[in-house]
This record gives sequence, structure tokens and C-alpha cells, in this order.
Amino acid sequence: MRKLALFVGGTSAAVAMAVLGTGHATAEAPDVTGEPYGKAVSILKSLGYKATFGGAIGNDLPQSQCVVLEQQPQGASMRLRLDCDLKPGQTQPPAPNTHSLVPPGGSIPKPGASGAPAPAPAPGRPTPGAGTVTVTPVPIG
Repeated sequence: MRKLALFVGGTSAAVAMAVLGTGHATAEAPDVTGEPYGKAVSILKSLGYKATFGGAIGNDLPQSQCVVLEQQPQGASMRLRLDCDLKPGQTQPPAPNTHSLVPPGGSIPKPGASGAPAPAPAPGRPTPGAGTVTVTPVPIG
């Protein structure tokens, strides 16, 4: 009887260790579909998964702002497919880490703003800060 009790106790301990020792390999991965790619990657990384890019539909949005369409587990990594199309009524967000060099209202003071009239630009030269300047190359030779 004593041997049977030891056998049952040892067997249950071995089963418990096998179940606890499997880690996230058998645990269900978090569902990140519908999340922006940047947020989905950080969620998966915090839980020990490696996110990999699995392709995208469209190209209207920066990759970090694309929405995760589907995820496919591949061992300790997760393959994410993205939707980068703008939805109806959605406007394209500004690109990350871009800054305007021209302050709001323009870089040339308006007449009467500081008491003096604005200087006239030289003829044939673009006004600084007035927008995009197009340069047309001229072939030589």
C-alpha cells in the first residue's frame, strides 16, 4: 500500500511538472488582430513572442499604423498580416518624425506686423518659405 501511495504521488508530481514546464508553447497567444502594427509588436514582445511581418494590403499608411488583419503562430514567433489602406472618410496621418521647417503663418513677416513693410523678393527669385520650388534641369553640351 505504501508503494502505491508513493507511485501515485510521484506520477502526479511528474504530470504537474510537465504541464507547468511547457510555458507559452501550448498557451494561447494573445489576439492582436485589429490593433495597429506598432502596438501589436509591443504587446507580443512583452509576452515573449517575436513578431514578424507577413505581408500587407495597400500602402496608404506607415507600417506602424497599419491594422493587423490576421496572425499566424510559428513557434515562439507570430506572423502578422497587415491592412495599410485608408478607410472611407479617414485622412492620411502625418508621417512620423517629420517636422515643418516653416513656422505656422510663414517665415516672412506680413506687412505691418513689425511696423515695417515686407521686403520685395529679387525679380526672378522665389520667395523664401513660400512653398515648393520646382527646379527644371537644362541639358548642357
